[in-house]
Amino acid sequence: MEENETLQIPYSEPKYTKLWLTLQIIYTFVIAGILTAITMGISSLADARFENGLLREAHFLMLGEATNYCFAVIAVTLMTVTLIELAFRRGTNVFQSVLIGCALCLFYLLLLSMTEHMPFWGAYIIVSAMTIGLISWFINAITRKRKATMTLAAILAGEYAIMFLLVCLGSMLLLVGSILLFLMIALAMYLTLRLKVEDEELILK
Repeated sequence: MEENETLQIPYSEPKYTKLWLTLQIIYTFVIAGILTAITMGISSLADARFENGLLREAHFLMLGEATNYCFAVIAVTLMTVTLIELAFRRGTNVFQSVLIGCALCLFYLLLLSMTEHMPFWGAYIIVSAMTIGLISWFINAITRKRKATMTLAAILAGEYAIMFLLVCLGSMLLLVGSILLFLMIALAMYLTLRLKVEDEELILK
């Protein structure tokens, strides 16, 4: 090697940058939109099952209310996965994120099939537990972090509990929904305050 020849080390862009976070947010909303459209197909299937007498009217109405929150549940869950990746530096690839979204979407098909044979609340508890367990196991296998797994499991449990509450509220829906939206915005503001940039990369402190 000649004396004037220098060793050049390839430079790679930091992974967790502001651009990365922006793209993740856009990706989350796109995937949530696509899966919500698929869920509306499940809602159409519920219409057909109801017309054929396979689904009780009360169950049909509650299932319809539950599907209205599909986009919010998928978007919040995928954003939680993004924040877990940012906090624990254990990333999920695109295929894994889509699988998580599909599991959230499948919740409604399982709920439809089970409500044909048991009370809505019983089917809801069983399907919620199945979905939370599956996604939590998947995140644990990816991150190998107990705290990350417990965080996502708690958020999913909270989402499904809130959705069930909203389905059962009736006339109080607007009031409670508005309060929950306010709390979600407040939480988003708090999380943005915890985002810091160190060595050109975002970290969650």
